[in-house]
Order: sequence, then structure tokens, then C-alpha cells
Amino acid sequence: MAASGDSSTGPPADVPTVLVKTEGVAAGEGSSALLPAAAPTINIPLPPLPLRCPPFPKSGKRKAMEEWNAECRRISNLAAKDPRRKLPTVIKPKDPYTADTVASSRDKALVRNAARSVVNVTSIKPDGNTIHSCCTGFIVSWNGTKKCARILTSSATFHGLGDHKPKLHVRLPDNTVVDGQLLFFDEHYDIALLEISSESDLPLHLPSFGSNPNYGQEVFMLARGEESNLMARHGSILWFDGLDFLQGNYHMFLSCDLPRGGTGGPVIDHDGNVIGMAFIAPKPNILAISTILTCIEMWSRFSHIARPIHGLHLRTVELLEVSLQEAISLHHNIHSGYIVDKVDADSTAERLGIRYGDVIVSFDGLQTHTLPQLEDYLLSLGWKFLERSIDSSSSVDLTLEVYDLLGRITRNIKLPVEFSGP
Repeated sequence: MAASGDSSTGPPADVPTVLVKTEGVAAGEGSSALLPAAAPTINIPLPPLPLRCPPFPKSGKRKAMEEWNAECRRISNLAAKDPRRKLPTVIKPKDPYTADTVASSRDKALVRNAARSVVNVTSIKPDGNTIHSCCTGFIVSWNGTKKCARILTSSATFHGLGDHKPKLHVRLPDNTVVDGQLLFFDEHYDIALLEISSESDLPLHLPSFGSNPNYGQEVFMLARGEESNLMARHGSILWFDGLDFLQGNYHMFLSCDLPRGGTGGPVIDHDGNVIGMAFIAPKPNILAISTILTCIEMWSRFSHIARPIHGLHLRTVELLEVSLQEAISLHHNIHSGYIVDKVDADSTAERLGIRYGDVIVSFDGLQTHTLPQLEDYLLSLGWKFLERSIDSSSSVDLTLEVYDLLGRITRNIKLPVEFSGP
């Protein structure tokens, strides 16, 4: 400490202080000095005391009471602006359901680690002021040289805007906002790929991608709010592939509701691996990560996504209600395959005689694949189609073994299918 004659400045004598030693190199071997001679000792003032109302007036007189009330209001207004009230150790969670969902220390660590890949994506209408949509997204690739990341989110970010491209704001976990650039979106799968960049390292971690989701599997769904607050839900993947309200054969359904803005968020398993992306409407559902990554790779290589258009809406015999399973097993000797729920009007499948209620016992040789697995198989055909550089009007044949429950006959059908264009 300085001698009494030291002219160094410091806080007023009546302000409480804490003595802090700055880091330094030891003066020498055997010396008891912790700092070099030139290193100063810093006096740091203590934080101010919290604002408090004055004592309640003992006199009980009206004027004293009015003055006390006025002072309390003044103190209350000042206290409301206290930055200490905004500390994460003081505020209440913005989403109370997350606290109920993620309770154990293990789950908190798991979700917190996975959340480093999760962002908020907000689209702004062409007027530059109005929010069009608010979704969640997550990083799928990182280029350290260019300091840019690719973000996957839902194409709901752009729904209803026509040809107008919205301005995209991507809010990172640390509440930093960067502009996003749209690379591509696919309305069939409801996915969009964005790119963000920064002169400094982005506070994001590339997630680990797991295997495909399984029916009955317990999962966490993560989302990020408009103020970068983390939200989470816990549930399971339902044993259900009933009539798909989204007119697709590749969704799996979640038992939990999603938070507002949760569409586009990652679904993770209990090891923290991303196994899919969540959608909120018309009921909570998940798109498998294998389908998503195939679409991204296909776009990166061929600049568009090709999928067979077969005109069939299916369910699996495996997930049929058990009494109905028994009925078709006893009366028709069918134990696996794909139930035809709907056939698109005027489609090739309809012209070839496939009707709702039929069972496709073998779909190009596949019998026991789940619908998401079947979708991945169909995308693999699209990949081969693009690799061969076939003209977009070309088609391939799917070999179907179709059982007609009314006629009790099985027919082998060659179903020619075309591929979706860019």
C-alpha cells in the first residue's frame, strides 16, 4: 500500500472500497513481493446500495404520508431502471414451460450445449419495418476461412410474400443480430437454407447429427425467441403415421406442443444429437435429419431437388390399429406393406387402377420401411436421376405389388414417375 505521503488519487475517503491487486510477475526468486514495483494497487468502489423507500412516517399526518408516498413512487421509478434488475440471476424465465421441461442437471447440460447451434430467424416485409414471420433455425455447416455459416430454417419464413424477398435477421445465442442471405428454399419439404457471415468468429457450435428418429423415442425440441431466449420442450415421437394433414408421407408426429416461433428448431435425442427439424402446424411434427441433409447435398451439387411424384398418400400396416391389423392378417394374410389412403385425381397411379384402401405389399421391393425411410429411398432415386443428367421430362418405373382387398387379388404394376423440377 502507498505511504501516507503518496499523491496517488482514489475515491473519496467516505466511499467504501475493495483493495485489488493487479496481475504481475514476481519480483524475484525468494522475494515475498507478488507484484513488480511499478504495478499499482487499485481501489475499486463497492457497488451502490439498493434503492429503498424511506421509513414509514410515525406521525401519521396527512402531509407526511403524501410526501412519503411521493418519495416511494420516485424510488420505485428509479429502481425500475436499475440494470441489476435485468441480470439473468435476477429476472424470471421468459418461458416458464422450459423450466418444467428441462429439470435435471443432466438435461440442462444437454440442452445448453445443443442450444449453441440454435438461432432465431425473423423475416421483415418489403416495407422494412413489419415482421412477417419469426422462426427458429440451426447451423448445419461452418466455413472458418470465410467466417460464414449456413443456417437451416423453415420456408414459412417466406410464405405469403410472393416474389418479394424479405430482409432476414438472424439473432444469435448471445443476442447479436446479423443479416441472413437466402440460398434456397423448398416448399415441398418446407425447408430453407440461409447464409450468415461475420468479420469475427460467430458464437455458434456446429451440432452433431444423429441417426433418424424412431417411433416412441423421447426427444427434446429447441427454439429461440425474438429476444434470443432459449426455449425447450420434451416429448416423444408418436406411434402414428395416420392421414397426413400436410399431404406428405414423410412426417413423424410429436407428443409435445411447440413454443411460439418454434418452427424450424432442431429436435435432439438424449445424447444431444440432432435427429430432425420441428414444425408447429397443423400439428407438431418432425422431418428426419437424413431427408434434410440429402436435400441440402442435392441442392449443393445439382442446384435443385429432384423427388419422384407418384401421386400416392400412404400409411404403414405396421402402425395400423391392432384390431385392424388382426383383421387384414386373418382375412387377407397381409402382415406388412403400405396402405393407400388417397390417390391423386387424374394421376398415373389412378389410371393404372390403384385405389384407396388397397395395400401395396411391395413398393419397389420395400415392405417394412417406415414412411420417412421410404421417402429417403425415393430421394435416392432423384439423386441417381440427376447424376445421369436425364432430361427433366424423363421418368423411371416403380415396381409395385398391389393387393385389392375387395377383389382379393394381387397385381404387379409398373408405375412410371416423373421427378420434380428445380
